[in-house]
Amino acid sequence: MAKRSAVLFLVGIVAGLSFTPETAIACICGRSNAGKTMRDVAVSYSEGSNSSKIVFEGLVEAQDVKTGPIGAPANVLSMTLRGAHRSVSFRVLRAYRGQATGTVIVLTGTGLGDCGFDFETGKQYLIYADAIDGVDLFTSICTGTSPMEQAGPALRFLRGENPAPEDLLDVKDYYEKVRPGWYGTACGKVTQADGTPFDKGSVDMTEVRDEPLPPMVASDPNLSKADGSFCIRYIRPGKYLLTALKSEYEDSVRWMGYYPGVAKHSQAVPIEVHAGDNLSDLHFSVRKERVYNVWFRIVTPDGSPVPLERLGVSIDSQERDALAYHLMQNRNENGKYGAGYIPPGHYLVQTYIQPDFETGKVPADLSRWQMAKQEVDIASDSETVLKLSPAH
Repeated sequence: MAKRSAVLFLVGIVAGLSFTPETAIACICGRSNAGKTMRDVAVSYSEGSNSSKIVFEGLVEAQDVKTGPIGAPANVLSMTLRGAHRSVSFRVLRAYRGQATGTVIVLTGTGLGDCGFDFETGKQYLIYADAIDGVDLFTSICTGTSPMEQAGPALRFLRGENPAPEDLLDVKDYYEKVRPGWYGTACGKVTQADGTPFDKGSVDMTEVRDEPLPPMVASDPNLSKADGSFCIRYIRPGKYLLTALKSEYEDSVRWMGYYPGVAKHSQAVPIEVHAGDNLSDLHFSVRKERVYNVWFRIVTPDGSPVPLERLGVSIDSQERDALAYHLMQNRNENGKYGAGYIPPGHYLVQTYIQPDFETGKVPADLSRWQMAKQEVDIASDSETVLKLSPAH
C-alpha cells in the first residue's frame, strides 16, 4: 500500500440503532494544523514530504459502493464488516501532479466513520490521491481532497497565484470567516402532540439521496432544549428530511416524528437547504411508538453445522433517514443473533460472511453455502429462522 499523506487513527465503535448501515471504525486524521495558516496547509498537502503523489481537478461522473478489500492482499482501508467502499469515476479536468488523464477511478471509504470522502455525482473536486496496486487511486478525508468551492487556498497555490488575504489567516480564523457561506442552518422547535416541549431528543437532517450511497446527516449536537428548541448548523446544500427521536429503552418505546409533524417517511416533507441559508420556525411534533426485540437463527437444509463466528446478520429498513433501522450483528453467546429496539415495519434480513481480515479469504466450510435473504414484517417480539442453501 502506498504511504499515506496522513496517519489514520482507528477506534472501534458499535453500530447504533438509528441510521447505521454498517458497524464501522471511527476515523481521526493524524495531521496537525495547529499554528498554521491556510497557505501553509495548502503547501503541506500539495508538496510536503507526506503529500499525495497525484493531484488533479476532476468531475464526478458516476459512483458505486463495492465490497471486498481495497488493495492486496488486504488493508485497513476497508474497515466495515463487509469491506464496503466507494468506487468513484472522475473525468480529469486539470492535473497538477502525477499521471492523471481522461477518466480515472478513485476509491475511498463509504463515509461512515471509515475516513471515506463523501462525493456528489456531477460535482467538481480537487483530488489528492495515491495509487493502489498501480491501477486505481485512493483518497480520504485526511488527504486534503475537497469540493472546488472550498479549495480556494490550495487552488491558488497549485496555480501559482498569490494568496488571498484569507489564505494568510490561521486555520481556526479562516474557517470561522468562510465556512458559514458554504453551509446552511435550520432551527425550530419540537413538541409532543399536546404541545408539551420535546426536550433532550436527537434532532437530525438526513439528506434525500437518489443514489444507493449513505446520505449525509447533520444534527444538533446539544439535543433539543428544555423548551423543545433546536438548531442544526453546517448543513451541506441539498434536500433533507427533518426528524426527532428519543428512546425510552426500559419501556421499549421511542418518541419519533418527521417534519411537518407526521409519523411516516412517506408523509415527510423535504426541506431544501442552500448555502448561506438560515432557516427558522421549523416546528413539528412527535408521537410515541412501540419497539421490539427480534432473534435470528441460522440453519442449513440438512442440519450441517456452520462456523457461526464467521457469519453475521444484517437487518435493513427500506427507508434511509435518522429514524430508520439498519444494523449488522454478530453472534450472541447462545448461538443466536439478536437485534433490539426495532421499530415496527418491513425489513430485509440477510446473512453475510466475514472473510479473514488478513487474507480476505472465506472459510472453506462456508464457501459451499449461499447466504440467506428474506423480507420480514416486524410488529412484535419474535424469532426469525434464516435458511442457507447450497451454493451453485
